Amino acid sequence: MRTKSTILIISAFTLSLCSILLSSCKKDDVPPAKPKLSFSVATKTVKESDGDIEIKMKLDKGAFEDFKINYELSGTSVDKVSAGTTKAYDYEITSDYLSTKIVKGDSIGIIKIKLYSDFAYENEDETIVISIKNTDSDNIEITRNDDIKITVKQEDGMFVVLEWGIGKDEKYLDVDMDLFLWIKGSDSKLAPIDVGAAGPGFVSPEFVFLPSKPFVDGPYGLSCNYYEGTIEPMNFSVSFVKVIDKVNKPSIIRKGTYTLKNVNAYDKTKISPVLVLTFDKAGTDFSNFSEITIPTTSSRIGSDGSLPFNFKKSDDSKNKVMPSFLKKW
Repeated sequence: MRTKSTILIISAFTLSLCSILLSSCKKDDVPPAKPKLSFSVATKTVKESDGDIEIKMKLDKGAFEDFKINYELSGTSVDKVSAGTTKAYDYEITSDYLSTKIVKGDSIGIIKIKLYSDFAYENEDETIVISIKNTDSDNIEITRNDDIKITVKQEDGMFVVLEWGIGKDEKYLDVDMDLFLWIKGSDSKLAPIDVGAAGPGFVSPEFVFLPSKPFVDGPYGLSCNYYEGTIEPMNFSVSFVKVIDKVNKPSIIRKGTYTLKNVNAYDKTKISPVLVLTFDKAGTDFSNFSEITIPTTSSRIGSDGSLPFNFKKSDDSKNKVMPSFLKKW
């Protein structure tokens, strides 16, 4: 026969056991906190010349499973895919486009971006904004730190400015000149490249921006073609203006004078503009600016096939922005 004390002991043990079981069940019923997803930083500043950069997304703890993050792009910079085949672009996503992955146990996702240098000069900084859109996992919490703004600053370089009508009272209203850049080719000879120099016909100056970093070291050259006009003598100059952190340094100026014998409407004559000035590039520095060599009889070379004709008369001025410090020209 059980005594009252025995019954009380059994009852107390039973209650204690139930309490432990209930407590254990309650803990098991609470799911672990979801890893929180965000960008490593909210802002980042780069230069066009920085080339390849990485943007990191992070979790505050290791992922419970492999999952994919989808993101969106915005800002004033144009990516390669959005530009298509007809527009210029500023950067390219070199990792998976609009998505990245974080594998189980890891906490970092990376977006790889390639920034491109170009002949355009931007007065205003450009931006790339990346925003997290969603994930394919229900086990991830997206925080409010779900976007990053990348400020892309104008890279350093040098302006080459072709100006005509440089003397007192020289208006030259019917003169049109064109500026061409020559660069060392694989055969170690200078060959012309299209840089889309700005400036509509009969408006001085024409100019082009040469970024310091992306181009090969070696010799460069210029053609300053007297395309059209009735002025003789016709005075012109070429100014080299180095730009560092958007601040222009003292310019180097070379001057020349053409006569009507130097006129060459190259798209009609099918005769390439002549190389009249050279300079060198080493690292990020430009130097050794020669004087302008004036041809004795023309501003063109002979049609002996020594250089292929590949120039077209065009006006890209709508795609170019003259920086404020060049507007004195």
